[in-house]
Amino acid sequence: MSSIFSRIKKIFTFPDAPSFEMSPERVEEITDKIAFLVSKYDLEVPVLFLTKPLVPTSTIISQTIIAPLAPMIESLGIKGYELAAFLDDKENLKSLVSKIEEIKINKENTM
Repeated sequence: MSSIFSRIKKIFTFPDAPSFEMSPERVEEITDKIAFLVSKYDLEVPVLFLTKPLVPTSTIISQTIIAPLAPMIESLGIKGYELAAFLDDKENLKSLVSKIEEIKINKENTM
């Protein structure tokens, strides 16, 4: 019985499919880079406004929209599969939102 399932699995899996696993260091690096760019261009409020509602649905968005479009995104010079892997975990998006909020508060306190 298990051999049938393994045969079916072989049919529907791609041998060179990219992994959705990311190291914690890479997640932190991406989070810091995005937060820095948002802060640099003073886009904290619009990014928070658009990002907070995405947290509950980030896995769905990652797997249904970003992952199928990843090859096209890769052709633009953006790591599409890495973006899909980043959005696949809700904790990554939550840490990004908290990092941007922290930067926003620090900016307001220095002004």
